[in-house]
Amino acid sequence: MTKAQVRHDLLARRRAMGGEERALAAEAIAMHALATPVVSRAKRVACYLSMPSEPGTGPLISRLLVLGVEVIIPLSLPDHTLDWVTYDPAEAIVPTTLGIPEHGGERHGPEALDGCDMVFIPALAVDHAGHRLGRGAGYYDRALMGVRVPVCALVFTHELLPEVPHEPHDVPVQMAVTPDGLFRVP
Repeated sequence: MTKAQVRHDLLARRRAMGGEERALAAEAIAMHALATPVVSRAKRVACYLSMPSEPGTGPLISRLLVLGVEVIIPLSLPDHTLDWVTYDPAEAIVPTTLGIPEHGGERHGPEALDGCDMVFIPALAVDHAGHRLGRGAGYYDRALMGVRVPVCALVFTHELLPEVPHEPHDVPVQMAVTPDGLFRVP
């Protein structure tokens, strides 16, 4: 199957999920992520603000903040790159034209990921080799070039697949967290 076909099928399955199922998944993902040793020792992590169809990041971000971890979130720039700002729960969240939730703040620049202990990213699927299927715009592939800290995709359990279509420029992840637990790429 092509990337477009796999994306279509996965997005349809996400749309079919109910609110309670999503909420339970977000809680379970947060618990599994926080139990990861690198996260339990983290001082700063990067994480996205989830869209309604994605595995929810709200519980994870809230618990990280309670633990005193600085959370930086991405800003989508017109040139299809990402910048990063420190998450502030008091700041108003505004969806971009693409529907991506963001808020303003002092920009840290693309190099902000170098100061993180972990980077959590969205994905539609991850395979057993760490290949990640995103939405196709390449924002995260560009942002993750050269990143040396662990990168972890957050996906629903059915989105951890034996194989996903990928290309040489796709940046792999080292792990994925699902509601059922942590998967480390061998």
